[in-house]
Amino acid sequence: MTPMWTDDQNTLLIAILDELIPPSSDGRVPGAGQLGVAGFFPTATQYAPDPVAAVNEVLTFVIDQGNFLDADRNGKIAILKRVEVEHPQAFETLIRLTYMGYYSRPDTRPLFGVGAHPIHPTGYDVAPESAAEMAALTAPVRVRGKVYRDGT
Repeated sequence: MTPMWTDDQNTLLIAILDELIPPSSDGRVPGAGQLGVAGFFPTATQYAPDPVAAVNEVLTFVIDQGNFLDADRNGKIAILKRVEVEHPQAFETLIRLTYMGYYSRPDTRPLFGVGAHPIHPTGYDVAPESAAEMAALTAPVRVRGKVYRDGT
C-alpha cells in the first residue's frame, strides 16, 4: 500500500492506474497499478507542484461517481473520461506522472525492447529498418510528389 492513501483509496488507485496502462492480455507486461506506480506520485514533486493533491482530486471524483471497482471496462473508461472533462488539470497530472512512473522504471523498459540502462550517455541499440520497411514507410510521401518550392 502507498502510505499516502487508505487501503480503499490505494485499491481504487491501483484499478485506475491499470486502466490507464493496462496489463498485457498474456500477463507478461504488468499494468501500472500492478507495478506499483502509485508509489512514484509522492516523490514526483519536481514534475508537478502537488502530485498527491492531483491524485486525491481524481480519487475523490471517481469515488463520487459510484463503484469504479465493480464497473465493467466501458464503465471505468466512461468515469475516467468524465474526470478528464471535469478535472482536466488533475487528470493531466495523473496521466503524465503515470507514464513517467511506469516507463522510467528499469524493469519495464526491457519489456518493450529497450535496455534497462539509462538512455544517456550510451543510448539504446536500435536495429536499422529493412529496405522493404523503409519503402513502405516512405511510399505515401513519394506518391504525393514534390510539395515544396525550390529556393529562390
